[in-house]
Amino acid sequence: MHFYSYLADALAAIFIAYTYVQARRRKFGRGESVAWVMVWLLVGVFATFPWLFSAITVYFGIALPVNLFYGLFSIFLLFMIYRLEERVNELQRVVLKVVQDRAIEEANEKPSTT
Repeated sequence: MHFYSYLADALAAIFIAYTYVQARRRKFGRGESVAWVMVWLLVGVFATFPWLFSAITVYFGIALPVNLFYGLFSIFLLFMIYRLEERVNELQRVVLKVVQDRAIEEANEKPSTT
């Protein structure tokens, strides 16, 4: 193996550990954590066995390995956009609930003028 393979494996291991720590701190959800761990595992596997990438492109009839990379990366980006949109919607619901609760509290605190 080449130096870059060892480096990529080391970085993948570091990022998997980082993802685990962030998941334990509740910075990532379960789905996000699993997705990121899978990405880092794939990085490590393809860095260790680069011939796998070529074998997959031949199996699926893709012209060049780089086309497979861009295709997979595009799918991953779409997945991440979906997850971010889901997260924004969840945060929007939480903010709306907090604002509504605060408005109700303020309405109940004001003395009636009648």
